[in-house]
Amino acid sequence: MHSDPRTGDRTAEEIFEAGGKVIDPAVRSVVERLPAPLVEAVRYHYGWAGKGGGPVIGQRGGVGRRGLVLPLLCAGVDGGPVERGVAATVVGDLLVNTSIIHDDVLDRDPVRRGRPALWAAYGTECALMVGDALLGLAFSHLGEQSHPRTPQALRMMSDGWSRLCAGQARDTGQEGRVGTSLEEAVAVNQAKAADGLRGVFCLPVLFTDATSEQVDAVGEYGFHFGMAAQYHNDLTDVWPTLDRGRASGGDIRRRKMTPMVTVALASGHRDSERLAAYYAGQGDPGEEEVAAIAELIDRCGGRDWTVAQNLKHMRLAAEHLQKADPPSALYDDLLATGARYLA
Repeated sequence: MHSDPRTGDRTAEEIFEAGGKVIDPAVRSVVERLPAPLVEAVRYHYGWAGKGGGPVIGQRGGVGRRGLVLPLLCAGVDGGPVERGVAATVVGDLLVNTSIIHDDVLDRDPVRRGRPALWAAYGTECALMVGDALLGLAFSHLGEQSHPRTPQALRMMSDGWSRLCAGQARDTGQEGRVGTSLEEAVAVNQAKAADGLRGVFCLPVLFTDATSEQVDAVGEYGFHFGMAAQYHNDLTDVWPTLDRGRASGGDIRRRKMTPMVTVALASGHRDSERLAAYYAGQGDPGEEEVAAIAELIDRCGGRDWTVAQNLKHMRLAAEHLQKADPPSALYDDLLATGARYLA
């Protein structure tokens, strides 16, 4: 069991709980504006209701909600109340869940948060439409904010979303391509995770009195936190540390060229040829083969390299957060919750 770091008078879990009590009702009030054919599926995705309005199975709460407590906290970087960033954090939530819904369709992941993924429960067409509707709602909600930086926020969101989509396209195109270089694989992680989170972390700060330098520093904090989170996801997909509410080993089954796989393939280890043969092949592997490939990745150094990258980006995230010059208590809260989120 992971320890729960204490920061000030609250543990990290208490900070997450308090943040969720602010974020969840704000998100729900926005998504309930969607028309009836879509809102039932949205309620199902968020765990607010079961399919057809039945009982909820699996975990409640939108995907990534705990992580969105961090950008909400960033709205206090100038010493003011974090509540100023609630609307922009809602936008971040909508973007994250749009990405997850579409990603599950692309990867054909059948389970999300301990229940059938949206596409598996309601069909691919419905899932795509729900994702598109949430994206449109994100732009609408952000555009409704009366603030001098609203146009900048809209440009930032659009730019980040475009890079995320480009990263997802490259990610899908590289599946099974053994010739993928480490640089290409890292670029995918940057585009599909880190670039998008840079904007998600910046948006709440834009609606405060923070300086441009503070906004930029928070953006770099979000970028490196996003990189650390993606490396953490790469690791836990293969070697789960907790019940993630979805099947493990999906990246191996789809023969994804994650950075740790490219490192293992290029290691020169005697087992790297066996690894290359699998990734150049086709077909659905069984559980024993997935476990064997995970062992090969580990033996060829992919796991250790990825752990090191995760730690490096967590360190860089902390350095950029410090450059944003937040109040000391807020700095401690963000470090504690970030570490807990990736535990």
